[in-house]
Amino acid sequence: MNPEIEPGSETEASHEHPNYILIWGILVSALLISLMMGYMQIPIVAIVLIFTVAVIKAYLVLAYFMHLKFEPFFVVLIMAAGLICLYFLFFLLVPDIVYPPTP
Repeated sequence: MNPEIEPGSETEASHEHPNYILIWGILVSALLISLMMGYMQIPIVAIVLIFTVAVIKAYLVLAYFMHLKFEPFFVVLIMAAGLICLYFLFFLLVPDIVYPPTP
């Protein structure tokens, strides 16, 4: 924070605080919906829907609780680059773990 700018002044870049209770309620509701989808008769559809709800929940946590919605775009790019590296690391190592070399 710039020491020359007083907190609460008009020149300070600020945003309205989100309703954290509402977001928490949405996350809990999404959790309960995901748990109920586990009892669906078609497992492939259930898996796709559960992962879709998980991605939405991850977005809500990243955007509001980690405040990425209010950060500059380059901060979001840095976060995305880290997640992409993690994605490739995971999927490039899975074959070595699932299919160990045979002697």
